[in-house]
Amino acid sequence: MNATTGSSAPRTARLSGAAFVAAFAVLVAFAAFVVFLIRETDAGDVRWTRLAWLFTSVEAIAFGAAGALFGSSIQRGRAEKAEQVAQENAGDAAKGRALAETLKAEAPDPQGRGGLEALGPDQGREASAIAHRHAELARRLFP
Repeated sequence: MNATTGSSAPRTARLSGAAFVAAFAVLVAFAAFVVFLIRETDAGDVRWTRLAWLFTSVEAIAFGAAGALFGSSIQRGRAEKAEQVAQENAGDAAKGRALAETLKAEAPDPQGRGGLEALGPDQGREASAIAHRHAELARRLFP
């Protein structure tokens, strides 16, 4: 269990050392390839077409590396905020389930016997007591 939040939910993992180095190396290689392409602007059409085709492949890998580097830190904050909101709402969800179970337990019989609708004038106090219990439970669970 996490001592600070009281939950056993795992924290969003940071990029490991080897993955960080690899992603950084890919971005440096991409930058070097961009510089190389700038120097090759006067190349012939066939050579430039081949270099541009190669560039798109390298570009896709570089964008994946950049996403790994920057995305992990951006998503970490969003994930931690979502976990906090979920923990804050967990109590209300449990209370709502308890209220629902109580209401189901005191629901009228599906065959029409019992329940609030079937009660006659003599049993009005019992219906009132059930409604009062439901209202009191709802007030205690959701002040």
